[in-house]
Amino acid sequence: MKKILTVFICLCLNTITFAQTKKTEIYVIGVVHDKSKILDPDKLFEILNTIKPDILLQENDSQQIKEYFDEIRPNSNEQTATILYLKKYPNTLNLPFEFEGRNDYRKKNGMVPTDNLTIKALDSLYQNNKLNAQESAIYKKYADANIQLRAYTTREFKDMNSKVFDSINKNRQYIQHKELPKITANNDYFKNKFVVKPNGEKISLSEGYQLWCNFWDLRNNSMAINIIKQANNYPGKRIVVLTGVQHRYYLKELLAKYYDGSYTVLDFF
Repeated sequence: MKKILTVFICLCLNTITFAQTKKTEIYVIGVVHDKSKILDPDKLFEILNTIKPDILLQENDSQQIKEYFDEIRPNSNEQTATILYLKKYPNTLNLPFEFEGRNDYRKKNGMVPTDNLTIKALDSLYQNNKLNAQESAIYKKYADANIQLRAYTTREFKDMNSKVFDSINKNRQYIQHKELPKITANNDYFKNKFVVKPNGEKISLSEGYQLWCNFWDLRNNSMAINIIKQANNYPGKRIVVLTGVQHRYYLKELLAKYYDGSYTVLDFF
């Protein structure tokens, strides 16, 4: 009985200690990468200065973070705002959360340039009435979703970090990565149009685009896992994740899906 009581007391103390331990705070801020009317470095700096994070997580991999200050890009919202913030708060950590080797991985596997070539070809075929009725219906949904998103470029930055925008963006990304491949997988144009990968092998637009679509899921999952790893590496700290606005909905969903009890995801706006 004495042993049971001792174990019970230990469990209670552990529970109390865990409850009293401050969770890591994570803010996921969806940004547009380049300076524009909707967001500029000064505005992003003011957001950071309000939140006052201990850690900034950048949409870069470890190599890119090592070279982060080698080339200063004045029109980069994240880099310029980060420089301003680190100047004011020099103890802030600037860390990566991107899929390692993202750019090389896409080029090596033929996802680039098949991604852009495929989208341009789809649009051209659609505009010239060379898609069948089913294909045209799918592409029209994609075009309409893009129009909905573009409307937000004339609104406030906070609107791009809203649940409404996340919902519209999620729908658009679903069409791009799940519906458009129904066209490219069956249309002869995409099956018979090829590009050459860095190793000299040919890859069709159809295959390359499908790989690119698959990578969307792999990349976001990797990014979310990396965010959680950093949160666990720095318990109780405040983290701001600076990510392209199109990733925001996906990362927030995955942070909820993979939740391990060590962090809390907060909204700034």
